Amino acid sequence: MYQGGHLLNWLMDDRGRLLFGYIALYLHATRDPADPTSGLTPTRVKALCGEFAVCSPGRAGAMLSLMRFAGYLAPDIDVVDRRQRRLVATDKLYVLLRERLKVHFSAMAPLFADGAVMLAALDDKDVDGAFVEAMVKRFRTGFRLVHSAPDLGLFGERNAGMLILMSLIAAGAEDDTVPPSRPVPISIAALARRFAVSRPHVLKLIRDAGEQGFVERLGADLSMVVLKPRMAEATQRFYATSFLFLADCMCEAIQARKSESRAAG
Repeated sequence: MYQGGHLLNWLMDDRGRLLFGYIALYLHATRDPADPTSGLTPTRVKALCGEFAVCSPGRAGAMLSLMRFAGYLAPDIDVVDRRQRRLVATDKLYVLLRERLKVHFSAMAPLFADGAVMLAALDDKDVDGAFVEAMVKRFRTGFRLVHSAPDLGLFGERNAGMLILMSLIAAGAEDDTVPPSRPVPISIAALARRFAVSRPHVLKLIRDAGEQGFVERLGADLSMVVLKPRMAEATQRFYATSFLFLADCMCEAIQARKSESRAAG
């Protein structure tokens, strides 16, 4: 599902773009119709991007323009005072969020007693908004997924680093473990093309991962790589924490939706 290119990578790395999308949805979902200064405004987006160290105000403004151009955001036609410049998240942005989360919750469903309920709840836009609100609330208190596996900072702090890591994890044979315990093929050029980064960028990441005991390259042409136990343990902790985090946020969102329904009824 990766969407990116050299221009987007120059403007903001993949992790920053993901957080930026969540910030936009959060501000949209928590807007107060009676307060014209609330909701998704450039000023509030830039403030949250600064609070979470996502990007500079200038890059935040550029991202807002790109998201409007792509149809993910649109002007709020209900705002009387146009100086507020409030935007709204379109259905296109919600669909993108929902498609991504369904990948996660489909994988999670067999692991939780209410997994099927959580997966089905993604079809409710109000639940989606409450879910993002729950995520941002935890993020504001200092929670970060990478804290569960600090070793993965080598990948998380570099553009496309986590995506390259996931590609290696997914490269194993069907009868192998996850992460794979047997050697898997690696192509520096293919990874660079796939994620719109340079080959030296990918090569340095793989070399650094080898020096830190995460991977070992094999073969005369170094076209195979083995994921070492340190890598397997870190990725397992990361995904276990990710699933627990997503489940906790979804349970809170479903409960909030039920409370709103009871209050309205």
